[in-house]
Amino acid sequence: MAQMFPDLTDLELKELEEKSSAEVDVYRAFRDQAPADWLVLHGLNLIARTRGSPPMDAEADFVVFDPKRGFVVIEVKGGTVSRDTRGRWTSQGRRGTYKIRDPIQQAIDNKYQVLENLKAAGPRWGAAGPPRLLMGHAVLFPDSLNTRTFVAPNRPQEIMGAGPDVKRLGAWVDGVFRYWATNDTSWKLLGTTGMNVVRSVFCAPVTVTAALSLAIAREQRRQVELTKRQALVLQNLRYRARAAIAGAAGTGKTLIALQHARMLAGQGRKTLLVCYTRALADFLKREAEGVANLQVMQFHQLCDWRVDHVKSTQGIDLLARAQESYPEADEYSVQKPYALALSADADPSLRYQAILVDEGQDFGDEHWMALELLLERQDDAQLYVFYDPNQAIYKLAKDLSNLGLGPPLLLTENCRNTLPIHDAAYRYYHGDDVAPPDLPGEPLIRLSSDGLDSQAKHIQSTVSGLLHQGGLKPDEIVVLVAGDRKDGHFRALHGRGDPAGARWSFERLWQPGCVLVDTARRFKGLEAAAVILWCADEVDVAIEQELLYVALARARNRLWVVGSSVRVAKVLDG
Repeated sequence: MAQMFPDLTDLELKELEEKSSAEVDVYRAFRDQAPADWLVLHGLNLIARTRGSPPMDAEADFVVFDPKRGFVVIEVKGGTVSRDTRGRWTSQGRRGTYKIRDPIQQAIDNKYQVLENLKAAGPRWGAAGPPRLLMGHAVLFPDSLNTRTFVAPNRPQEIMGAGPDVKRLGAWVDGVFRYWATNDTSWKLLGTTGMNVVRSVFCAPVTVTAALSLAIAREQRRQVELTKRQALVLQNLRYRARAAIAGAAGTGKTLIALQHARMLAGQGRKTLLVCYTRALADFLKREAEGVANLQVMQFHQLCDWRVDHVKSTQGIDLLARAQESYPEADEYSVQKPYALALSADADPSLRYQAILVDEGQDFGDEHWMALELLLERQDDAQLYVFYDPNQAIYKLAKDLSNLGLGPPLLLTENCRNTLPIHDAAYRYYHGDDVAPPDLPGEPLIRLSSDGLDSQAKHIQSTVSGLLHQGGLKPDEIVVLVAGDRKDGHFRALHGRGDPAGARWSFERLWQPGCVLVDTARRFKGLEAAAVILWCADEVDVAIEQELLYVALARARNRLWVVGSSVRVAKVLDG
């Protein structure tokens, strides 16, 4: 059995059959028939870069690496494939007839892209550098009985496969290798070193170290292993100047944004990482502290800083100009963003080569206009927007299509919550499917009673128990109020006194020896090991679905829901 990457389960292959049953047949044939020392990559995503043309997305159906020889790129074309007298190719299948690229040319292009990627790993080959490798290309038509009609000078029979060849796939690929090795003795075998380079270039997992400042002590050094899709997103961002990255709560958007911002700054690019909420900005600043070329700010902090800078250096009050231009407009949604836009021309030296936006769903049109103007006017200026439409609790989100970001890259696995927390939060989620976490966890706990004083007593008692019997630290516990009328809840909890062994910290993050008490809106984008969600009676489950989705998903490991019995039941049961 060959080594397959990715190593797909039978269930995953069954889902893939909806897209291409021919590729699935070939995948199974490689897995079951090919030699054990072969490494077979399926659906290898590449970036095609040709002189004078912009980078283009490309995908090689299969790439076979043999340590005793080299590699072969194989394009698979299912259905009824035709080529007319003008050289135009079409494929007819379940979805009708549509144009396709010349599969031979596609295989050739991908072959050289694979080679370029291997050459780029120069130091990993050792002091001598990469050797001259045996490489080839071929095309396989699994739904055809033979390929006689396709044979031509640039399409010899030896590199054209049909349905019968799938049943003897190992032998057919062996023949393709022999064809490309004919009368050529100058190539060097891949060997162990080459196979290690191949794995490091195309198969290496991507990890993001998560600094869990709000997690329990034993998880502070934990690493978050990204899923295959998340790893692919992080790799693809290196080759896209603009991109939208969409993911639900817990899919790692903020971690990936932070990791990519560090990488860009490390390349010497002047980089801005900006978000909408102050609490998340404070967290990101802590994590990015000491990174050269990287500036982290909340959006309105950025506005204030640049307005103050221009005023102190040039004596120009940009906010006053914005207020003169839009006297009746809101200061935060219009006037400050407009002042920020003016700062781009007032001091061009403050422009950025790369801007990354977290919480992109909360930014309005005026925000985007200002951020676009802050980018240097160069072809390689970069803009990345991370967003979750279901978290648009500030109701400012607009269509992102006019930013030229292209179709969003999707993060599709929850890597934050336990399964019970995921199930509770995702009752309020509407969007692309998100795979639940493989963490059984503990059931949610309901603390139901009438009246704020009684509910505050439950919360104080629960927190005291977590600190003493549970062994948690104060900064691992957060009390969040879901609702806009926070003052009554804060007064009731303050009136009960501090929990045993700690103090309450109201809306002030990371205070030593304190348990944070805040609102779900302000805490958006952050997380804690243990969350006590205090549901205000005015929260309408039918209307505040985004708020409840955000609030419930803040908990990593344990979640308590507090409120009247009616309110708790509506939040958790609907």
